[in-house]
Amino acid sequence: MFAAGVMIFAASAAQADSAGIAEIQAALDSWLAARSSAEMVTGVAAYISFGDNGPAIEAFAGKVGNGSQDVPVRQGTLFQIGSTSKSFTAALILKLEAGGKLSIDDTLGKWLPQYPAWEDVTIKRLLNMTSGIPNYSETEAMSRIWVNEPARDLTAENLIELVNPIGKDNLSQNSGYHYSNTNYILAGMVAAKAAGHSYRDLVHEMIIQAFGLRDTFYESGTYPDAVTERLAHGFFNNPACAEYQPKCTESWNHGLMGRDVRGMSTSWAQAAGGAIADARDVDRWMRAVFGGYVVPPKQQSEWMDLVSIRTGQPIADVTTDDPRGFSLGLGKAILGSFGAHWFYQGETLGYRTLYVWFEKENLMITLQTNSQPAAEADKLHDLIGVIYSIIQDKAK
Repeated sequence: MFAAGVMIFAASAAQADSAGIAEIQAALDSWLAARSSAEMVTGVAAYISFGDNGPAIEAFAGKVGNGSQDVPVRQGTLFQIGSTSKSFTAALILKLEAGGKLSIDDTLGKWLPQYPAWEDVTIKRLLNMTSGIPNYSETEAMSRIWVNEPARDLTAENLIELVNPIGKDNLSQNSGYHYSNTNYILAGMVAAKAAGHSYRDLVHEMIIQAFGLRDTFYESGTYPDAVTERLAHGFFNNPACAEYQPKCTESWNHGLMGRDVRGMSTSWAQAAGGAIADARDVDRWMRAVFGGYVVPPKQQSEWMDLVSIRTGQPIADVTTDDPRGFSLGLGKAILGSFGAHWFYQGETLGYRTLYVWFEKENLMITLQTNSQPAAEADKLHDLIGVIYSIIQDKAK
């Protein structure tokens, strides 16, 4: 039996009548009951907002873990937000550009000359995933650390060493669009060098404090107990092989299967996705991003510039022929019958945070849950669709 809860924040009668709220709560309960085994989830949180400063609904189902003493997911429960926090890194770079500290057309040769193999790669190509630089989180070395040294705190330089072509791995580079967490570790290092402050301090000062994100946290290494005690347990349940794993019969990550990763160091993610937050703060931050409240208009335009995920080439917008695009730490896609929308699903080893911004309605739906399953088992998007349909029906 899953515990549930729902809260309403000044929602209008048309958007959040009692029947609609009950349907949203029932949708969370039903999704959790259906997916708990297949996705190894124990709880889910939702935040649904109807405008930048408008009404909102907050709903929860399940518990923070699978133990008999674990409490229900509720307001204040935290989740790792994974690559959703790549937008932090993009924001810092663009803010520094607006302040005259750097340009997104600067090369790594200017800022990080210690990596000569990538000296011609621009900051922009790091942020839009067209650099060709390999992904450290898909290497055997990274998997071995996760499995055998889960509490180890790594530096940004440690992570780069896993794919540095002068090192032992010497992985081949890619052309076009290629999703690589290494890009954002490098971008975070550039931001720190340009600003003269640590990436951690930049996030705290220029994002968390500046935008009143009271339930958002970022540490480059181990988090304090006050944060981890509020964090839902997170479960790894993904048997997929790593990208660089040849002739795979068993994933390098097999030793993580079924493990509760809440106590693991998140230092492996850092500027590529190391933040922790609740769904309300994710909504608050992403509304600031899309609303143009974070950076000046010039940088806002740069932030929204898309490349095709299929070709890696610039595109004006997604289309039915080319339906998926990536800008600077943000994604846009044609999502079936819903049309084109900005969205992101951030994942870590045991957590998922998914938001979709329905621009036409100025509606944002954010979901968080506590597992990483195989891609084919991940049905969190289905819950977005159900909630959207409920809201649309009530708006008629």
